[in-house]
Amino acid sequence: MTHHPLKPGSDIFCEALAQEDVELMFGIPGGVVVPLYDKINKYGHRIRHILPRQEQGGGFAADGYARVTGKAGVALGTSGPGATNLMTSIANSMMDSVPTVYVTGQVTEGLIGTDAFQETDVIGMTMPIVKHSYFVNHAQDIRRVIKEAFYIASTGRPGPVHIDFAKDAWLSTAPDDTNVTMDLPGYQPIPERCSDGDIQRLEKLLERDGVKPVIIAGHGAELSGAHHELLEFAERHHIPVTSTLLGLCAFPQWHHQWIGMVGMHGDAVANFTVNAATLVISIGSRFDDRITGKVSAFIQGKTFAHFEIDPSEIGKNVPIDLPLSGDIRDSLTRANKLLSSHRFDAWWQWIEAQKERYGFLDFTLNPEKNTRDLSQPRLIQMLSDMTRGEAIVASDVGRNQMWTARFYRFKHPRSYLSSGGLGSMGYGLPAAIGAKLGLPEREVWAVSGDGGFMMNAQEMATLMAYNIPVKMMVMEDGALGMVRQWQNLLFDKNISHTDLKNPDFVALAAAFGIPAWRARTYTEAAQGIEKARQAKGSALVICHVDPDEYILPMIPPNAALGDQCLREEDFKRSG
Repeated sequence: MTHHPLKPGSDIFCEALAQEDVELMFGIPGGVVVPLYDKINKYGHRIRHILPRQEQGGGFAADGYARVTGKAGVALGTSGPGATNLMTSIANSMMDSVPTVYVTGQVTEGLIGTDAFQETDVIGMTMPIVKHSYFVNHAQDIRRVIKEAFYIASTGRPGPVHIDFAKDAWLSTAPDDTNVTMDLPGYQPIPERCSDGDIQRLEKLLERDGVKPVIIAGHGAELSGAHHELLEFAERHHIPVTSTLLGLCAFPQWHHQWIGMVGMHGDAVANFTVNAATLVISIGSRFDDRITGKVSAFIQGKTFAHFEIDPSEIGKNVPIDLPLSGDIRDSLTRANKLLSSHRFDAWWQWIEAQKERYGFLDFTLNPEKNTRDLSQPRLIQMLSDMTRGEAIVASDVGRNQMWTARFYRFKHPRSYLSSGGLGSMGYGLPAAIGAKLGLPEREVWAVSGDGGFMMNAQEMATLMAYNIPVKMMVMEDGALGMVRQWQNLLFDKNISHTDLKNPDFVALAAAFGIPAWRARTYTEAAQGIEKARQAKGSALVICHVDPDEYILPMIPPNAALGDQCLREEDFKRSG
């Protein structure tokens, strides 16, 4: 019989993380996790601990780290407010399928249910927004739970796992068996994969008379690592490819078959093409409402094939004629072997005519106004050109997000970070911190509006404390720009509580020891970007932009893709 040494739960926890190859974690100490923090420095040579300035910032940083590395990110908070501050980060990781493990502390087991100081039912709060939740109150369970948590977070459709540790778990001791086995009888990370016969049914759909196919490449294609397989599939059949917001790096944007981003603020040609298509092949997209617009109009006259790892997504939002379940990379690999090639020349002639008519991936529908303020899309294009599309860019949420998605030309997979499903302002800067720590050799930019930037501006202290060279671009328009656009276009210009009174961002950055430059002209913007790129540490460029430059096209609420508004006057006709 093997005898294992007794160890405190705090030691077992740290060693279990190391066994899962965790190299980085974000956390803020508090009362019930102090026993853990008493041991964390002991393991600092194996696991680097980063102290953010707010738990949400740490959670977003863990999310950003996971998106660029593909490894599970780890964030920790104490009980009560520490745990509740993580909720937005957890929900964000869930909605965007990001592999993360969120750890919270809890009061001692004897105090649970007594409304003890900083006691909060975090398990009850997180259950709807995680793949799985654990409560641990004995040291003997720590190894197994950690192993299972990382396995669940990283397999199948990725997502967050939450572990709530009672203070007892850190203080108690247990035999430390490093060869624990998982006990997950009901967990099947990969559904029964589609058969070769199912895949061959796609051949018949592609050979229908007059078929007009289009591929919607979503986040799932990137998460599965199916970049090469998707490219081969698209080229083999000569099908136009449009990307979702989170699928922008799944297919090369330089490719002649890429037709832009689809959706509410997508590219005009992409929206018209999907609207006119008769066969929609979704590859890792869940048909989110920002993609479909009015569903009854979206599905009319269309046949749908869906490559998807999560069976619950198949048929959830639109009726699927050909479900192709399983790991997307595996399914596409087999499709590339089983299916013959196709061409759709007449369909492509129509698409090229749309490009000619509406302008393609340019500013034809968003001309520069006669204004002293700068144009955000032109600034994003400038950043893209100056970095040659090589950077990782983490955007905030709002107009800056949509323009970053449409006008930065990403050259590499896993290079665009954005809060897609949750749409959480304040995501950009902390996510960029996680990305830079995960891939220090890559250039990393955080692009934010002034509203979103202020929601987690405290993380500039994290940049300073750890000398993390993240470059920041803030689009200062003195407004909550996306909401202001809706108020102008859809609510009869009733500007209600969307104007901002900002601090002096240059002085604010200086307080954190970060150099900053203002840009009121395109020359100053180019100079600021170059200075920021040359700076050894972090740097900030503040661009004074037009508060009333609309993101166009735009699909109004409950409208069809084909009814997208291309100009301001189109909103009057749409009602």
